[in-house]
Formats: sequence, structure tokens, C-alpha cells
Amino acid sequence: MKRIILLIILVQTTVASFAQNNHPVSWKLSSELIAPLTYQIKLHAVVKAPYHIYPQGAAGGMGMPTEFLFVQDDNVEFVGEMTEKGEEQKEGESLAYYAKGVTFTQTLKLKSERKTTVAFTVKYMACTNQMCLPPIAKDFTLDLADKTKTINEIDTIKPNNSPKPTDMQKTLP
Repeated sequence: MKRIILLIILVQTTVASFAQNNHPVSWKLSSELIAPLTYQIKLHAVVKAPYHIYPQGAAGGMGMPTEFLFVQDDNVEFVGEMTEKGEEQKEGESLAYYAKGVTFTQTLKLKSERKTTVAFTVKYMACTNQMCLPPIAKDFTLDLADKTKTINEIDTIKPNNSPKPTDMQKTLP
């Protein structure tokens, strides 16, 4: 009986050690006040070799394009389109994918001075030249008054508060 219990504990410990999150893409978020009531948010993806992720407007290829879904907030107005710049990208150059990292930038204007938290989902797929990992959707929140947050400090949206498709304000291509 002791051997069976010991075996069960050993198996559970082994499984738990392999179940750690080793996803090749990590995210760092920041917000900067650039004018009164106007913020620029930056979403920086760091991609581990040999993986890459695709741009927002990617067509074709093995993987799906990166997509951002923002939860509707009556106090937030989007200014312009979301831009992206890869770490290895030269000025004016268009890349098929981002292998080292990429920064997505969006300008937001608040309609009032009340404290605002932007909630959004990032959908993307990490691929190598031979295969792709399953698509992943990560939920984030970002307080616009905060300077910089890393992935470990971000409050993720709880399942019971997850945005419903009808709550999405803007899907950026």
C-alpha cells in the first residue's frame, strides 16, 4: 500500500514539473501619457528562437495573424490604427513574420479623467519553419496611469469576467 501511494505521489510530482508554462512568447505592456487624457500603449512581444509570430495583417503562411480584441469601455476612444514594429525590421520594410520580437502601439484618448483600465485579449500563434503551436489567447488588463508592467505583474481577467464577443469594442486587423 505504501508503494502504491509513493508511486502516485511520484507520478503527480513528475507531471506537475512538466506542466510549467514554457511558451516561446512573453509579453511586456506599458502606457505613456503623451498629451492630456491621451495615452500611448505599447504591447511588446519577446519571441524565443526558433519561433516566430505573424503580423496583424498576415495573409497566407502556416500560422494565424496576431489579433487584438479590446473590451468596450465608454471612456476610451481609439486614435488611429494599431502600428507594429519588429526588432529586426528596417525602416519602411515589411516582414512576413517577427522572429525576435515586435512592439504593437495604439493611441487611446480618454473622454474623462476617471481611472480607466483597458482590458483586451491577444490572439496569436507561435510557429517554427516546420510546425506551429496551437493558437493561444491571453487576456490582459492595463491601468493607464501605471508606467510599465511586466507579464508577472499583470492582472489577468478572471473567467467569470471574460469579455463576451458582443462586448468587444474594436478588432484590430
